Amino acid sequence: MILAAAALFGHAVTIIRLPIELMESVTALGLSQIGFILVVTLVIFILGMFLETISIILITTPIILPALIQFDVNLIWYGILLMINLELALITPPVGMNLFVIKGIANAPLIEVIRGAIPYVILLIFGLALVMIVPGLALWLPELAGFGR
Repeated sequence: MILAAAALFGHAVTIIRLPIELMESVTALGLSQIGFILVVTLVIFILGMFLETISIILITTPIILPALIQFDVNLIWYGILLMINLELALITPPVGMNLFVIKGIANAPLIEVIRGAIPYVILLIFGLALVMIVPGLALWLPELAGFGR
């Protein structure tokens, strides 16, 4: 059902020209490539607090992809940033699904699980910032394998 709804959403987004409107809005704001990536990262982080990862990917990709291409963002780099951000969403309340899985396995109170996840949230935020600042950290292996630009 999620895939069908996402496909319908993607089609509707195309019909109402949302990607084109997004690009025009971003151009009007004068955002740089990194500014756009920061805004997208923040939006995905907020969405991750309330939605699960597949939904986020299927909902945001048709909207953001044209802008990423327009800004000449390396899509492999963006994909790695997206995965780090989504993992961060999985351990961030209120909907952090991994928190509930750990709660079920450990049979511990949710607040204790959340407290235990705080160091990992900090590490993921640091890792996300590091990969954002130094894209080569994420791209050296794909480039070595011949999947560079």
